[in-house]
Amino acid sequence: MTSGRFGFPTCTLLCALALLTVSTGCTGGGNSPCSDCPPMEGRYALRLEASTLPDTHCDGVTVVLPEDGPLEVSRQRSELTATLQGMTLSGTLYRTYDFNLLGFGNESGDGGIGGLESASLSGRYVPAIGDGGVPRLMGEWQGTYSGNSGGAPRFCTVTRPFTAPRQ
Repeated sequence: MTSGRFGFPTCTLLCALALLTVSTGCTGGGNSPCSDCPPMEGRYALRLEASTLPDTHCDGVTVVLPEDGPLEVSRQRSELTATLQGMTLSGTLYRTYDFNLLGFGNESGDGGIGGLESASLSGRYVPAIGDGGVPRLMGEWQGTYSGNSGGAPRFCTVTRPFTAPRQ
């Protein structure tokens, strides 16, 4: 007959899981939105790292990477909004100075197939260091593109490291 209580092995397992959850930051303390946020807002000169375009998984998909250029970032507490070549991105600045931004595009008018579907920037805000230092953003840009090859929609994801000093 069981009493409805957890036995010793089950309790040990549950306690270990609870401790692991707290120690890995699952309670929101590890990477929570900032409350005393750094001044990340501003205009940045975004530059994607040079690389060749993707191989065969992008056949039938036209990939046009963003040109080096301005990334305009505004901030309201920990909420971020940015524009990059006409695309609006939204995201969060965390207390670790990490951030993420995500936007959706495709103004092609072809029912959603053809061109840049979405873009994201994830990385870290690096404050100015020393006299005359310039704050910058560093991280990874990712774009998802679509196309139509042989009557079937095709998708392609391109990832590039980026740096962006404040202008």
